[in-house]
Amino acid sequence: MKTLALDIGATKIAIALLDDEHNIQERLQLPSNTLTNVWQELAVLLRPLKADRIGIASAGPINLRSGTISPVNIPQWRNFPIVDLISEIIPGSPIGLLGDCTAVALAENKLGAGFGSKNMLGVVVSTGIGGGLVLNGHAYHGDTGNAALFGHHSIEFADDLNPANICDCGRTGCLENSARGPKMVEFARVNGWNGEENFIALAESARGGDPIALQAIDRGTKALAVGITNVLNITDVHTVVIGGGVSFAGPIYWDPFLAHFAHERSFAGFLDDVTVLPAKLKQDAGLIGASLFAAEYAATI
Repeated sequence: MKTLALDIGATKIAIALLDDEHNIQERLQLPSNTLTNVWQELAVLLRPLKADRIGIASAGPINLRSGTISPVNIPQWRNFPIVDLISEIIPGSPIGLLGDCTAVALAENKLGAGFGSKNMLGVVVSTGIGGGLVLNGHAYHGDTGNAALFGHHSIEFADDLNPANICDCGRTGCLENSARGPKMVEFARVNGWNGEENFIALAESARGGDPIALQAIDRGTKALAVGITNVLNITDVHTVVIGGGVSFAGPIYWDPFLAHFAHERSFAGFLDDVTVLPAKLKQDAGLIGASLFAAEYAATI
């Protein structure tokens, strides 16, 4: 059977046809944050395609009940009826919708770094911070499809001694506001670093010993360690797989993160044996996860 998978992310929409083993046979993509009419351009690519089942992994928030999505990076899509619209183009194929980070977690659990783990937290560290849960071997969605989106957990609060740290979402002290790639770069530049405005350049400066770059990454990795520990304190999950562009920076990022994470989880009393692994599936994880879920969903209807 052939599966059509979509991965709707912060900067692009990836489209692929996959076989029964979830191998990508054909791949297309278009930008998601620069087009005047995203749906019109997407529909042009979808119309020639045929599939037995369809999986859609989308940036959130999503709504499984209505089949709609409202990805923050596509302002023209608010409560956008993605399931209904795609079913009009490719009628008769069951469509499974899930969060993009849930799809990444599912892919890494079934075919990637987390293979063999019954319970797993998948984490994406990139332009934003995302999370997805696999519990008892199945993707956990929550009531609306937005479970484990812990990037907007608040890890600090404002008072007279600690001025407000307002996130783009409007909440104070969100994990994303310290741990995502652009915010680490922003922190470094505010404090005098003059490198290019991207995390690759920041990581390279840190490797060269730049103290401001090192401080920015240390601060970001500490925030991530706090956020992940909070999730594990709630879920009692002991396998964590971390992917996303920021995580590809190597030891300059992983070493401080692992040190902070060991410290933060040491207080729990039950998180001593947590396994932390780098993701394996890289940029295709969302598509593979969407394909896996499409097969699972189709089997239930």
